[in-house]
Amino acid sequence: MRKYSPPTIPRVWKDSAMSAIYTLTPTHCGIGQAAASVDLPIARDMATGFPILPATSLKGVAREYFEDKDTGVDSELTTALFGPALQEQENQARNAQPLQAGGLTFTEGRLAAWPARSLNRPFLHVTCPLLVDKLVQDARLLGREELAKPAVEWLPDRVYVGDKELAGKALVIEDLCYAGEEVVFNQGVAEYAQALAALLPPPETETAARLAKGLVVLPDVEFSDLIQRTIPVAARTKLTGGKTTDKWTDPETGDTQSGSLWYEEYLPSDCLFVAFVGQRRQVYLQNDNDSRSPVPLTDPIGDFTAIWDQVPFIQIGGNETVGQGLCLWRVTGGQRRLS
Repeated sequence: MRKYSPPTIPRVWKDSAMSAIYTLTPTHCGIGQAAASVDLPIARDMATGFPILPATSLKGVAREYFEDKDTGVDSELTTALFGPALQEQENQARNAQPLQAGGLTFTEGRLAAWPARSLNRPFLHVTCPLLVDKLVQDARLLGREELAKPAVEWLPDRVYVGDKELAGKALVIEDLCYAGEEVVFNQGVAEYAQALAALLPPPETETAARLAKGLVVLPDVEFSDLIQRTIPVAARTKLTGGKTTDKWTDPETGDTQSGSLWYEEYLPSDCLFVAFVGQRRQVYLQNDNDSRSPVPLTDPIGDFTAIWDQVPFIQIGGNETVGQGLCLWRVTGGQRRLS
């Protein structure tokens, strides 16, 4: 009997880049619908409840920057990277023309570090074994070697730190208190924290040092509970001409106005998210002989990275007019640079 040989399956992406998004101001990336008592919650992972940055938000922000006339990016390059604009896609479909996909693929931003108040320092960055393992898995599967799994067996009654100054001392994070013997230094955690810090833009040396020296790995259950209790919720109001949130009638014109009161969640400053940008292997079109032939792309990752290197910071999410959503967003990866 002939032995079965499984086919060789190519990697999903031809190339990839890793990106770090660090919030400078409170940021709201919502889901557009109410959840429980919050009218505008932030986007979360369905299984864990941890905050995420949706891939659609990241791709939309990147495309908007490339389409801005002030950036001087050629429109053909923008189409090659992100695909045709919506109106152009509708025209192609209406005329039975082959649809063209962009050369880039964006993943959601996975939470890497969350800021938490502490009595030991003004604040510390916290994470948990689940997030560390998932992020390292993503990096490994997508071909990025920047992050390596810490060589540690996660124990549920231990807190792991990457700074020896924190080890062996009582540690207070929000309302969580840990005795000195529960706080353990681990070299793998220190190297992991340094790898995260290295993803930030080079000028941000103080922020990178604070992250590298202040990363704490909490047990999964305690981290999850802390996240649910510390996501900020703000009350927002729209006032009428009578300075009320109820209906109000203008005594001079007789016009009736309606105010409103709503609650929305937002990400605090100093959150770190990690996302990936991939280069699709090929775009396939039908030729005259009805056989599939590859149409090579240029170098989407190299072109994108070369332009994105010039971005000092970016605005993500809603509430732009009140200063929310300012973030550092650095992309590392891709070997090609525009000449």
